[in-house]
Amino acid sequence: MSGNSREAWGSRIGVILAAAGSAVGIGNLLRFPGQAAQHGGGAFMIPYVLSLLLFGLPMMWVAWTVGRLGGQWGHGTTPGMFERLAGGKPWGKYLGVIGVALPMIFIIYYTYIEAWCLGYAWFCIDGSLLSHSGHVVDLRVFFSEFLGNATTHNYFPGIGTALTFFAITLTLNIWVLFRGLSRGIETLAKTAIPLLLLFCLVLAIRVLTLGRIEGTVWDGLRFLWTPDFVALLDYKVWMAAAGQIFFTLSVGYGCLECFGSYLKPDDDITLTGLTTASLNEFVEVIFGSMIAIPAAAVYFGAAAVPEIASEGTYAIGMVSMAEILRGIPGLQIFGTIWFLLLFFAAFTSSVAVAQPVMSFLEDEAKLNRASAVGILAAFWLLGALPIIVLYRYGSLDELDFWAGTIGLVVLSIVEIVLFAWVFGMDRGWKEMHRGAQVKVPKIFKPVLRFVTPLTLIAIFAVWFYGAVFAGDLIAPKPSIHWGVVDRPGFPGEFHTTRPAEGTEALLELEDLEARLADKVSTSKRDLSGWVTLTLNPTTPLVVDRWEADPSLRDVLDREGIGRYFALRSLRYEGPAELPQSAESVTIAFEARYREVGIWVARLVILVFNVAFILMIWAIWKRRQREEVAA
Repeated sequence: MSGNSREAWGSRIGVILAAAGSAVGIGNLLRFPGQAAQHGGGAFMIPYVLSLLLFGLPMMWVAWTVGRLGGQWGHGTTPGMFERLAGGKPWGKYLGVIGVALPMIFIIYYTYIEAWCLGYAWFCIDGSLLSHSGHVVDLRVFFSEFLGNATTHNYFPGIGTALTFFAITLTLNIWVLFRGLSRGIETLAKTAIPLLLLFCLVLAIRVLTLGRIEGTVWDGLRFLWTPDFVALLDYKVWMAAAGQIFFTLSVGYGCLECFGSYLKPDDDITLTGLTTASLNEFVEVIFGSMIAIPAAAVYFGAAAVPEIASEGTYAIGMVSMAEILRGIPGLQIFGTIWFLLLFFAAFTSSVAVAQPVMSFLEDEAKLNRASAVGILAAFWLLGALPIIVLYRYGSLDELDFWAGTIGLVVLSIVEIVLFAWVFGMDRGWKEMHRGAQVKVPKIFKPVLRFVTPLTLIAIFAVWFYGAVFAGDLIAPKPSIHWGVVDRPGFPGEFHTTRPAEGTEALLELEDLEARLADKVSTSKRDLSGWVTLTLNPTTPLVVDRWEADPSLRDVLDREGIGRYFALRSLRYEGPAELPQSAESVTIAFEARYREVGIWVARLVILVFNVAFILMIWAIWKRRQREEVAA
């Protein structure tokens, strides 16, 4: 603690649990097993461990060192810290703005994801996820409608329910931050992390005792951990492993630096950083691999696991795991535990990442805690609302790319260069070992100076190149969505399949989609329509009615919309115990113009960065005037 006015940690275990809370998040339990399953299984651990050693642990030690130095200098965030690392050069504080703006942008969208978990815990308790006679709950549609991402309103009339849970989640976060460092964040961590570990243990035991349904737990573990060494020849596997280390250790967010600033000058940071990383890796590698993927293998069969793993982090957690948990006895118990586990993992992360903003407002702007919390809450709410409303256009994914991917690497590159090359590796190494209870091996000294910066620059280049030249970063492409009206009334399952690679059918489908995307881009608005189809198990589908926006009909007439769904192989499979017959199905179809939603998300990023730059300029100007007056 640098001064009497600053807070301090109540205990060392509190520091470790709070730091672990910032690192242990949804990605440990959902993203890690999905990434490992898609990228070589057990072979994925080779680039994963190398990434941990080359920049994961080194950057964690650097973050703690910079943070503790900042506390001695009277700064709790990177603008002040980076200025001092740069030898007092004024440009240092402007580079440090990333460490305040980035956490602000991150918590804007991450709290919404956190709210999903809380909402689903409630849905498990009240039975909303259960199907009953005459009312089928299609969990994929349910999740999409909950977020306002669907074209239908079978289960939710709008995003009101999601907004309610977001409001509850935001209130809980603000309450913890208002209580302060020791009484708020540290107390939460001391409660939530043990609960999180308990929930992990309970669910792991439940999964291991499921027996055989469509497969076994061992099928899932074999799939996850059988090494495919050929995959190591694909650079994407190495990038995926590097990305997972970034996401899992919370390096690059500025929160570890902030936490370190509340330490005393001789408090250990090497063992603290190592312990924090070890606890995080234990949860990720052990429990992350023992729950979702093995459960999927049991319930759906080992053959279905690759498809489930490829669906993405949120689909694994909110759709596949929900389907598994409602298919076994005790949804109200085990389903609630699962989603509360995800909620607590996200909750401890969001308050930790929000703390740099609080510290900036208190330490640099000299606001009292109530005023700082009020401003933070206003920023949080005003930034989150457009992202939630425009979620269907990809606004959350856009923030996640810049704040949860690119921003982390940029801040880490700036920090390691300042630490190793400007402040000086020898001075930094000496400061890192001040009060150290564990000596960092000397091999990490050249690693920090040469390997870590070069590795981070390479990661940034590959990610940015992929987004700009291989993705749609510059001009977001329109997206196509459709859903079945009155889905709860159909007891069976709807299935679609894209044509195989290299076929004429795929080329025809891609041509249809390209012409539709061009029309949406030209129209600069969403294009929607309603189609009624007759689906027969033995004959081709028939279009009975097609009503749509005239611009949409220019591309897809009645024959065209029928051909589109024929190319997608749309079919309905009723329950096996019922005779298969023709079904009349009404579908809400929509092609979305995404550019407005994406640019609004980018505007949010820009506004917060500019706002914090202006605040830094004004604060330092005021400080200069006070020094002259004194």
